[in-house]
Amino acid sequence: MDITEYLTDCVNNNIPVSFSKYGDGEYSAMFQPYGCNCDRDPFTYKLSTSLKESFKYIVENDVNAYIGLWHDHSNKIVLEQFVNKPVKWAKYHTLILDKVNDDKKAILYKTIKESKLKKIIICNRLLIKSKLLLNIDECIFVPFNNWFDESFYNVLQKTKDAIGTEDGNHIVITCAGMSSKVLICELIKSFPNGIYLDFGSAMDLLCTKRDSRGDNNFSEDNYKYLKDLLKDCLPENWEHEMYNDIYMEAKHQLGLHLPN
Repeated sequence: MDITEYLTDCVNNNIPVSFSKYGDGEYSAMFQPYGCNCDRDPFTYKLSTSLKESFKYIVENDVNAYIGLWHDHSNKIVLEQFVNKPVKWAKYHTLILDKVNDDKKAILYKTIKESKLKKIIICNRLLIKSKLLLNIDECIFVPFNNWFDESFYNVLQKTKDAIGTEDGNHIVITCAGMSSKVLICELIKSFPNGIYLDFGSAMDLLCTKRDSRGDNNFSEDNYKYLKDLLKDCLPENWEHEMYNDIYMEAKHQLGLHLPN
């Protein structure tokens, strides 16, 4: 189900909604808790249990929750059997610019940027340019990977503090791996009237010139495509040399699982 336009409407009208992506990594962590995912996040027992509980809670308790379905749909039947209510499936790339309905996605990005709601992002520090891209009010930084067991409750508390006491006046954007799904669930429990969007790696190439899910080499054509698509969101100083250190470090921190 394509919900991009619906999410735009939710942002415009402050309608509570959540979108969480449960891909192959989350599935493996839930039901085959050994090894690690492509970001080198270990599949620990604690993460496995928390992902199961979060998926079940969101589907059965959040009346406007959408789950990003992995591309080949191989995990769909097992996940549906795990819950007692129908899953509201949505396209996995609902927020990722992949040259499919990207015009609608660009409108959503612009709508988020222009929204007067408080915007909070949970991401690694190399995504600092997302603050400019979407007019983010507060960035909460997490390690590049493996932050769940040691840092989760600290990140959760920081996010709650950033939201404050007024429920229903915020958008939380996550770009922080598998743990984001658990974070979204816990925030919904405390702030059920918010908007929660699991962007994942959607802004990596545009903000860091590193495609952590695609080609290991920088593609000038793909980068230019994103810049043209989101030109209404980019500030005049987007290409300032002060950001060069971000691009250099991203080569060593992002997409390391990919072959050279």
